[in-house]
Amino acid sequence: MERTGKIRRAGWLMSLAACAACGCQTVRTPEEKIANSNIPTEFKKVAMPDYVVEPPDLILVEVLEALPGRPISGERLVRPDGKITLGFYGEVFVAGLTIPEIKEKIVLHLRKHLTDNVLGLYEEDPDTGKIKPIDPKESDRIFVDVTAYNSKNYYVLGDVGAPGKLPITGNETVLDALQYAGGLLPTAAPQNIRLVRPAPPGACCEQLLPVNLAAITSGGDPTTNYQLMPGDRVVVYRDPIVRTTIFIDRLAAPFQTVLNSILQTSFTIRSVDYAKLGVRGTAGAGATTQPTLLSQPGAR
Repeated sequence: MERTGKIRRAGWLMSLAACAACGCQTVRTPEEKIANSNIPTEFKKVAMPDYVVEPPDLILVEVLEALPGRPISGERLVRPDGKITLGFYGEVFVAGLTIPEIKEKIVLHLRKHLTDNVLGLYEEDPDTGKIKPIDPKESDRIFVDVTAYNSKNYYVLGDVGAPGKLPITGNETVLDALQYAGGLLPTAAPQNIRLVRPAPPGACCEQLLPVNLAAITSGGDPTTNYQLMPGDRVVVYRDPIVRTTIFIDRLAAPFQTVLNSILQTSFTIRSVDYAKLGVRGTAGAGATTQPTLLSQPGAR
């Protein structure tokens, strides 16, 4: 009876371990609520707000007329300190600014070296002949644009072919992200995928959006094929059976190591014993086979 009780307790412990490994991560998709919400999806995409430059973006700065031998043209890397260099003309802090704001800041910075006429900060009215000032953002002598969007990304995590960080262009969906990440691995749980959206500044909490991959791929339902935003995390969870198997393997690994050590030690001891017996047997056989003198009549 005592032995039966121990076996039952061991069975309960194994069951609890399996439950702990599986967890409760399966999500039921509230598709009705999502369909009636304003969450951007595949056929309800929204335009992104004005792009804010941050390290390590690349921006293009061109000035039509600069000092002789001191041109301003080409791409500029936004350094970790948030600045770009204009060579001879110094540095400008651009992190956290939009393209029009960067253009205005560069124009005002270049007024130390160039005239307002070169910078296109005024024009003459052809009717009245009066000088009309121009907003630095509207100058046609300075051109600023982003050439590489490096600071805005989304992440694909979990059981996919190539998890990691991917650049965002404003048009990607969850299905695009999974394809760019190499698709699901055989160990993945297609029914257990989430989009984790961090809370924006000033908001109370993040969003956890379930993804119904079967409906997206097999049924053509775009309800949960969300449009990705900067900072989104697409998480593909592992199949519960695989997680349970790995958990049990980890529990059994120490016992397997001890058992292997015992078997190796036992094998070594037996090998030494057999080697000693072999040496003794060889010595005894040599003693019994030593040659003797002939004792037959007539032997010489």
